[in-house]
Amino acid sequence: MEKKFKRVIPDDIRVEDLTPLNISCGSTKCNEDLHCFSLKKSALRKHDSERVCYQCGTDLIEWDRIHKNDIKDAKFIFKSMKNELIRHVFWHTPIEESALEFAHSRGKFELRIKAGKLLKTRIGKHNAFVDGRQTPLSGKEIISYAQHATATCCRKCLEAWHNIPQNRVLSDEQIEFCTNLVMLYISERVPNLKDQGVEAMVQLKK
Repeated sequence: MEKKFKRVIPDDIRVEDLTPLNISCGSTKCNEDLHCFSLKKSALRKHDSERVCYQCGTDLIEWDRIHKNDIKDAKFIFKSMKNELIRHVFWHTPIEESALEFAHSRGKFELRIKAGKLLKTRIGKHNAFVDGRQTPLSGKEIISYAQHATATCCRKCLEAWHNIPQNRVLSDEQIEFCTNLVMLYISERVPNLKDQGVEAMVQLKK
């Protein structure tokens, strides 16, 4: 069974040995510049700012630029996100074989459609009873990996990174922005993904 770490990751644990199942959104390894920029009230009380690492107070994110939600600036957005431990892990952790197989069986076209539907269902509206738990941490769904990596996994993360209030129903444009982030992640992590998936090609041949 994976050992779970709640907050500060011990110095003797290597970052490359961390997996999505043994850390939480609040985990940090500040001595290696991997932080947590949560909007939790504890962060506001401790550092009098909602834009710093709640554990050490580090302020290194250019929030005004991030919060423009400009998909053309995705490279900068992703680079910034990798300063947060939970995002870093999802950008670098090996993707389970079942998730890779799922991606290849669908292809970019079908994955994009599915991503849009999942995002609308999971984060289209705020649901306080499930928020933070609606997106699986592992499994066969590569879209889940992408959501955690791009902070489109729950409304708390969406607000912290993309400045979209939790009580707002996402517009079509915001769903599209989130979908684009998800697909850019998938394209980077699975660079040989075809436009048409295996299942789609089988259907075309019939």
